[in-house]
Amino acid sequence: MGKKTRLEWAEIRNRQKNAIERAAEVLGALRMTAAPIDPLAVAASEKPLLVAVGADFRDRFDGQLEYHRANNRFLLFYNTKYDAYAPAGAHHARTRFSVAHELGHYFIEPHRAFLRRTGKFHPSRGEFLSDRAIETEADAFAAGLLMPASLLAPRVNEGEMSFADIERWAQEFETSMTSMARRAVELSHFPCALIGVREGRVAFSFHSQAMIDGGCYPRPRGSDLPPDARSKWQAFVDGNLSDGKGQAFAGAWCQTYDSDRAAEAPVYEYYRGVPSTQTLLILLSVPEEELFPDEDD
Repeated sequence: MGKKTRLEWAEIRNRQKNAIERAAEVLGALRMTAAPIDPLAVAASEKPLLVAVGADFRDRFDGQLEYHRANNRFLLFYNTKYDAYAPAGAHHARTRFSVAHELGHYFIEPHRAFLRRTGKFHPSRGEFLSDRAIETEADAFAAGLLMPASLLAPRVNEGEMSFADIERWAQEFETSMTSMARRAVELSHFPCALIGVREGRVAFSFHSQAMIDGGCYPRPRGSDLPPDARSKWQAFVDGNLSDGKGQAFAGAWCQTYDSDRAAEAPVYEYYRGVPSTQTLLILLSVPEEELFPDEDD
């Protein structure tokens, strides 16, 4: 993912916002108002036009949506290989996300129209691993479906959040830590961001609206890490991540364009390793007064 302009970031966020709003519409129509949301129940509500099929597809894909013109039917395939690590009779958080992601392709009208028109399908893999607009929109739909703003936002904005909070919410909503951290940042009213590190580089980056409004935009996928973060990554790889905190300037983590104030704003870093996906999560927090100083001062 190359460096983007502010207008390009605005367009990306707008498309993802529309996908999240579509998820809210679906939940509203089905009157699903309590966590955890069951994505397979959402799929079942669309029978016979949509049929969900789960099996161990090994490493072929995590999810795949197909349209079969002869039967006028969509088939949603989801990989159950991760369920071996879930409690008996339950689906793993990653399985649930895969189903919700494919539901995004089904319920987002341009995605659905493309499948109907072309008959083409595309396998999906993992959480937030693609830069393609169609995949990031489906990811956004999945996040909005499994973690509705109406249920999660009041929790997120009670005060400063931590990874302990995120872990508790993930258990309640039956999502992964990564998905919950992304959605919590997205719903936060405060300047914060989530960075995901894989293979020693930035794999994904999500910023709250307040962070964007303050002039701090995500860096491209594949960006280098600041020096202190590189040492944290190595400690994580070695199984010795003991120091879960750090501090830097926003310019080290964000595209700040021509804003010196944003670039020089102090950032507090909180680290949490996710060994199952070899991902190091970094929660960034910036004091509001650093990005939005009182103009009367």
